[in-house]
Amino acid sequence: MSELAMEWWVPQRPDQVFTAFEDPFRQRRWYGAPPGGLRLGEEGESEVGEPFRMNLLDERERPLAQICRVLEVDPGRGLVMELTWEGREDYGRETTRVSFTLHPAEGGTRIEVRQGPFSSREVEQAHRAYWEANMGRLARVVSGEAVPCFEEFWEESSGFVEPLGLATHAVLAGLREAGAAPELVAQVEETLYTHLGRLPEETARVLGAVLRARLHGGLPGGGG
Repeated sequence: MSELAMEWWVPQRPDQVFTAFEDPFRQRRWYGAPPGGLRLGEEGESEVGEPFRMNLLDERERPLAQICRVLEVDPGRGLVMELTWEGREDYGRETTRVSFTLHPAEGGTRIEVRQGPFSSREVEQAHRAYWEANMGRLARVVSGEAVPCFEEFWEESSGFVEPLGLATHAVLAGLREAGAAPELVAQVEETLYTHLGRLPEETARVLGAVLRARLHGGLPGGGG
């Protein structure tokens, strides 16, 4: 059995860092996704003592899940939780305990992560890479960066229907995340919806079919 201990330093105060743990809208921007993967959403309530499930995709867009339970919370200073994985053999099948401790240090915060026990050194190393990815996103979130969030974009896109509507949402969200001025985004949105709304239904259907085929990697049957 082995355990890991890792540390990071960020220039924000511990209470500022802790808000990225307790605020669900900030937390979902950094916590959960494996390296190169995505966090899809939670099932259940992340209350102390209550289990909840986090649905994820790995770097190859294969589904996996993290089953979590928060055991202790020390407001402004850290928390302790346990987690188990489903659908990812290199993360192991054992339930491990994870502690996050926020220490005031050098005008900022030293974030200490400890986890274990692990069934093998390989499982421990896989979790080291996992926490490197998560803590990297945490540092970006607490610095004020708008880290892209699948859950947020998914919720925003719920009112957009058909392929062209979804493509329009992707363009508008991309402009916003790239830092385009709000008035420019609003102007583009008005232009797109004004003109796309005039498309004949048949044309919209054909363009939607083209978009779906492109997203799926080519024409059915291997053509094109």
